[in-house]
Amino acid sequence: MEAELMGLAASVATTVVGAFATDTYTALKNRLGALFGWGGQEREDSVLRELDELDGDMSLARARGDDARAAALADRAEELVRDRVRRLLAEQPSSADDVRDLLTGTGDTVIHGTMAVGGQVHVSNVHHHYHGEEPAVPRQPVLTSALPLPYLALGPVLHYQNNEALLLRMNAAWESCRAAQVPTRMYLHGLPGMGTSATAREWLHRRREELTGRPHLTASLGRDAWGNVPEPAAVLERWFGELGVPVEDVPADPGARSAYFRRLVARTPVVLLLEDVVLASQIEPLLPNTPDSVVLITSTSRLPSLVRTLNAEPFEMGPLGLVHSRRLLVEVGRIGADEARYEEELDLITDACGGLPLALCIAGAQLAVGPAGRVRELAVELSDRTTRLGALDMEEELSSALDPGYRALAPDAAALYRCIGLHPAEEFEVDLVRAMLPDLDAAARSRALRQLTTANLIEPIGDGQGGYRVRHRLIHDHALACARADEPVPVQEAIQDRIIGYRLEFVERTEAALSSRHRHDPAGVYAAYAPTGTVDAPALIASLERRRESLENVVRLAHETGRHQQTWRLAQGLHTFYLKCGLHSPWITTHELAVRSAEECRDRMALARMYFELGFAHLDRWSTLQGDPEAARGYFERALELVRPEDGDATEAQRRTESSVLEALGLAERKAGDPAGALRHYALGLAALEGIDHPRGRALFALHRGTACTDLRRHDEAKRELLSARDQFAALPVPDPYNQARALTRYAEDRRAAGLPDAAVRALDDATEIMTENGPPYQRASIHLLRGDLLGESGDRHAARRDWTTARDLFLEANSLRAQEADQRLVGSESAGGDVE
Repeated sequence: MEAELMGLAASVATTVVGAFATDTYTALKNRLGALFGWGGQEREDSVLRELDELDGDMSLARARGDDARAAALADRAEELVRDRVRRLLAEQPSSADDVRDLLTGTGDTVIHGTMAVGGQVHVSNVHHHYHGEEPAVPRQPVLTSALPLPYLALGPVLHYQNNEALLLRMNAAWESCRAAQVPTRMYLHGLPGMGTSATAREWLHRRREELTGRPHLTASLGRDAWGNVPEPAAVLERWFGELGVPVEDVPADPGARSAYFRRLVARTPVVLLLEDVVLASQIEPLLPNTPDSVVLITSTSRLPSLVRTLNAEPFEMGPLGLVHSRRLLVEVGRIGADEARYEEELDLITDACGGLPLALCIAGAQLAVGPAGRVRELAVELSDRTTRLGALDMEEELSSALDPGYRALAPDAAALYRCIGLHPAEEFEVDLVRAMLPDLDAAARSRALRQLTTANLIEPIGDGQGGYRVRHRLIHDHALACARADEPVPVQEAIQDRIIGYRLEFVERTEAALSSRHRHDPAGVYAAYAPTGTVDAPALIASLERRRESLENVVRLAHETGRHQQTWRLAQGLHTFYLKCGLHSPWITTHELAVRSAEECRDRMALARMYFELGFAHLDRWSTLQGDPEAARGYFERALELVRPEDGDATEAQRRTESSVLEALGLAERKAGDPAGALRHYALGLAALEGIDHPRGRALFALHRGTACTDLRRHDEAKRELLSARDQFAALPVPDPYNQARALTRYAEDRRAAGLPDAAVRALDDATEIMTENGPPYQRASIHLLRGDLLGESGDRHAARRDWTTARDLFLEANSLRAQEADQRLVGSESAGGDVE
């Protein structure tokens, strides 16, 4: 009998860990919770919380290709479930039937990424991936008559209370703009904490039937902790990523980028929510011109130019009336049946808050978590003029409203609250909690998070990734003030060290998985982090994107607190992510800090690498209006000065960096229209690699040289270099089909320029065959478009139309507006008398 029970426990453990790789885990977790819940909610939560953490850790380890780490985590998860089920069966033998039912209803094996649960088959959540240098951002199909994503959850705003008249006036403004066939632009402004964002979201919820199905985009345009205002170009970069726009299509110059956004959303009405606007100039580059589009703007400032130049309809948010104020206080405070008992005290609190929603929520949060009698205490505090001012003057008096609730927290929850304050962003993940408070076990972390959530200080993000956010930035400020007041300076420093150290390990592990490029690595971590299995690049990109604000704030925190080595290492670890996603604005900002920190470190190689990476950010963006060509060259020249020792005896690291800089300078010369100058730099870069084992670098130089030779009409040299590049990419330890196809496409372009269209078509046939199974849609579309052009020029219009049709469909799959180019060719071929399929 005992052996059977041991076998049951082992089978359940195997099933649970197998479910980690599929989307069945949520359903399976609910059944586990029912089994484990006999010992009490806290005991159940402890096990499930730890399983959730192991699930997240395993997903990241698998995505990074860290098979050894994933296997160790799987063993830990199996041990946890096996021991828990054994205890359950030992203490309650009658539960064996329930355990058997769970196994009967759940397939106990995972095959080809699927698992059976009940009558359903669930598919793995793991994205497909490619080995290559193409952008690895997961893209959503399909950009046709309407954009496919993203959408705001138009649920009701929790505890919302407000004057119905304002919402009715917003309705009237919307109807007026719709009747006039012009975009709706509404501007809500009021004091901090007055509820402008809540009102905007409530209006969206109430109009959900008319707005559901439209793409919704949001942006927070308020100042960050250092007083910086987000750049419109950076907002557009993020929106392009959310809309799945290929980075190859995004224009470099700010004006062209705004025009491209308007063109992108011109096909369908969209909804924008622009919150905490500081300057009117932030808005204009982000506005669509589509009739029936809706833009909601919130601000704590009066911005007349929004009305004067952008024709935004203004709505001033006033305080809540007494009835609504009282209702908000009672709901947030969970007063319930005690409302009549504390009638007078609640009236005093309501009156003291002056109709300010945030003040009412803060007071309500104190009542929700405070001890019995807290209503009377708070009423007395707010009735006294010397203390009442604190609750109503938000910047100066927030702490007097929040302190009682903070003091009522259990020690672990209070410690977590202080840690959250020291974290430089309002969003955080459960795994960061574990890093900040390593001595807390899963059960204690779960209790602390639950208490802060119940106290309305934090809230789950709801993305299924275990994330949380502080409910208001002023609460985040209060948490920081508590940390400064209650934690000794050495403890504060230790917490920040753990925050920065955790983020640093995360970005370096992810960078090691995304790219094998050369990096300055005095700590020797990249060799240890090198993937041992298959890398899921889109999943890693998504995990970085979820944490991007936190990571960028940690870079600034590290720099401003004198942790200079961590600063440039963090920036170096974000390089490939920024490159693949085309996020030039944060790329440049973080690497400017990294340069300054590398200077402070007096590490010449670190400084050379940061100059190179900052120059490459400008090279990749290449906006002449923003001075990128000059900036890129300037940074590259500084990097070269640092890696060329006077005695000429350069180390391998210096020579690798010199080669990379010379390659980048060659790319810059070609972009500037000087292919001969590019070839000179490529020759020097290749010479710097003499004696160094770097086959990928040599293959890239062959590709670059062949392209420059085509520009110079040196077609024999171009043929030799480009075919050599194809062969070298194929011969790499991990063959690179993406760049094989790139080399063949460049060769086809050369053959076309040389007047040899048949050879060009054959090269594209080979490129298409390489890309058929695993090539990214955008590249495949470009190949088909070019081959269609060549076939059309040769008179084979039927085959040309077939390629153009395929190109159009693939560009649509890649969410690229270049689908219009293929459509124009198809229309042109019809008007020219081409065959109609």
